[in-house]
Amino acid sequence: MISSGLFVNLCIFSFFVSIMIAIRIFLLQRLAHKYKWMSGIYASIVSAILMVYSVTYQQITYDLRFLPLILTVLYFGYRAGAVAGITMAVCSIYLESHWLLTILILIFTFLFSLPLIRYKKQFSLLKQSLLCFFIHFIVHVLLTNYFWNTPIQSPFYSEIEYLVFGILGLGVAVATIEFYRKFYAVAEEAAYAGSDSCKDEEDSFFVRIIKKELEYTKEQLESFINHHMDAVIITDLEGRILRVNEAYEKVYGWKSHEVIGKKYYDIAGAFSKDVHENIKKTVAEKEAINRVEVVRARKDGSLVDLRITISPIFNGKDELVGLSGVCVDISEAKKAKEELDLLHRRLKESELKYRTLFEYANDAIYLLEIGSDHFPSRFVEVNEAGCKRFGYTREELLSMSCHDIIPRDSDIVQKTVEEIRNGNLSFTLQSQFTFKSGEIKKLEYSGKLFNIENKKVLLIVSRDRTEYLKTEELLQKSEKLAAVGQLATAIAHEIRNPLTAIKGFMQLLTEKASKEELTYLNIISSEIERIEMITDEFMSVAKPQAVTFQSIDLQLLIQQVILLLQPQATMKNIFIELNSYGEMPFVYCESNQMKQVFINILKNAIEAMPYGGEIKVELKKKDNNHIHIQIIDEGVGVSKERIKHLGEPFYSIKEDGIGLGLMICFNIIQQHKGTLSIESEVNKGTSVEICLPLE
Repeated sequence: MISSGLFVNLCIFSFFVSIMIAIRIFLLQRLAHKYKWMSGIYASIVSAILMVYSVTYQQITYDLRFLPLILTVLYFGYRAGAVAGITMAVCSIYLESHWLLTILILIFTFLFSLPLIRYKKQFSLLKQSLLCFFIHFIVHVLLTNYFWNTPIQSPFYSEIEYLVFGILGLGVAVATIEFYRKFYAVAEEAAYAGSDSCKDEEDSFFVRIIKKELEYTKEQLESFINHHMDAVIITDLEGRILRVNEAYEKVYGWKSHEVIGKKYYDIAGAFSKDVHENIKKTVAEKEAINRVEVVRARKDGSLVDLRITISPIFNGKDELVGLSGVCVDISEAKKAKEELDLLHRRLKESELKYRTLFEYANDAIYLLEIGSDHFPSRFVEVNEAGCKRFGYTREELLSMSCHDIIPRDSDIVQKTVEEIRNGNLSFTLQSQFTFKSGEIKKLEYSGKLFNIENKKVLLIVSRDRTEYLKTEELLQKSEKLAAVGQLATAIAHEIRNPLTAIKGFMQLLTEKASKEELTYLNIISSEIERIEMITDEFMSVAKPQAVTFQSIDLQLLIQQVILLLQPQATMKNIFIELNSYGEMPFVYCESNQMKQVFINILKNAIEAMPYGGEIKVELKKKDNNHIHIQIIDEGVGVSKERIKHLGEPFYSIKEDGIGLGLMICFNIIQQHKGTLSIESEVNKGTSVEICLPLE
């Protein structure tokens, strides 16, 4: 059938396998590893020659062209196999009419052989080659007989012959190659053992090849040591220096001829102890000592920081014969690391200072992220004062949206957004804000707009100006009081004397006046008395009388005031009720001044109830050191806008009032170290609360 043609293919294939072994012997083994692609080209040439001497049976071509390809993949890898496969496909196109079938068989053989890469270590090379050929054989049979339109009358015998010759060819080739490899290994071992035959001038051909290999390896090792950028030192087991490179001379300052033959720990001087210990440890454990940082002395006595790695050196029989050390100069790196550490410490200290300033600042500080609509979207950072002001913890604030805490329509947000939209990077504003506790605060806040990591953020420093504005308001009141005092002094001197003269003449006119004239004179006299009363109030503000504090029964004093004002209250259908809770202790105060306070407050309550009603006066002991007096009426009340102005000079809610009565009451209570507060609601009444110390 096709046996003669396949036998010719087998002979040609075996011949070229032998030629390849001869080439490797003459060109040295290293060239085969260095130029693997040449092996692929050689395999494709052999495949092309086998194609030329192929045999055709019933329009199907049979030859052993795939055997060189399989051997190339197994011995030189898939890259060399790819070169052989591509070249083989090109040759098939030029040499055959059914080249497409060859290419398809080639492709599918490669694809189905890929899983062998993972498990190839579990099989010998012979088994691997046979497995690859079986895969190729199955692909060949399937494509040729079932997927290729070729009528074959009896394909069985031809396929069996192809299988037998393929297995035979692979067996001969693998056996020849493996025999050569083992023979080469034995010769190499003999060379390392230093046999007499190797030393003889008439060495065998293989030994001369091995010597060249050893010389080549030695040259590479010498080049590696000499051109290594770090200091390299080789010693024997006793620490005697055998070899150093140029980098060692630069690092230590010693020339090679000055240190070779000396012991390393003698060169190290003061540092010989740790050197000796490291050498002993490496010799004992036969393991490398990695990246040990040490300090060594140069020839001139200066110190250098090094990172040393000590590694053991073994011979071919796995015996420890020496040590190698690689010394890396880390002086600059260590200096840079120290500078970097110092910079980190300074940055950390600076961060700690600013963090302390941020956390313990009395003003509230917020860092807000600004959205694309210029509105604050979320809190990035907030200090303790800011958390207390809003009544949330830091974690709660950072997890919440700004809109959940500060409404978008609030005055403080609208002013801030307007500044941002106007392009102002820094601004200072004042606004009033109602916190969740219901407390209303007047705030002054400064804003600074900048970018952090491509995000626009706003730094807000907010200060509570409520108490400051109250103090400023009190200062304005005190300035008014000072003006009142100056005015009162002038009035006292300029008005009292003319009033005395007018009153004298009025008495004379009254004696001679007619009944009609007497009516007018009485009106004039009442107005003069009113002017005298106003003048007296001015004088009490300008020149307060000397006061004498003593312990008095406050309940009795209030009863006297109620008795004094009861007729006026009765005329207006008003009932004054005094309630005392518990036993009232004596209060250390000035009785006339306190009487004036209660008269002014009760008169205001009576005048605020034109339609009658009830006035309650309640006394109770607040604690062991204070007494509490509350006067409650059912009058017309005062609006919240006007309550805050009560007590200011010349401010009165009565048509004929001059606004000095309550001002004097506030001053008296303040002199007694007490407090006076007023609460009122329109058309429901007013409550005046006085708190006085007992001593």
